[in-house]
Amino acid sequence: MAAVSLLVEHDHLMRNPQFAARVRVAFTRIAREILTEDPSTPGYPLRVALARTVLNPGDWNAPGLAPVIAADPVISGAAAIGYTPDNADSAQASVTDDQIITAVRRAWNITAGVTPDPAP
Repeated sequence: MAAVSLLVEHDHLMRNPQFAARVRVAFTRIAREILTEDPSTPGYPLRVALARTVLNPGDWNAPGLAPVIAADPVISGAAAIGYTPDNADSAQASVTDDQIITAVRRAWNITAGVTPDPAP
């Protein structure tokens, strides 16, 4: 899968207000799911702490967690496919909402600081 350059990823995903807003909503949706998890879920305390932080942001205008999602290989690849230099929104517009929500789920534990279980 193709990936956009780091500068394109930064300028057209991380700093794009529409992309940041879409990521913010995706994190909010997943945060609501996390708060209903079984307390025996691995990493539960950290996962819930992140959920509470996401639901009580300090600044709605900051990019928030958009950089984490912009760096996801699937997101970057989708952005690369749709990116055209003459359209500032082309990279973020080529990423689907489902791709963003899936990327948020993939990034939740690393964003929360949950370390993976050591290999057996």
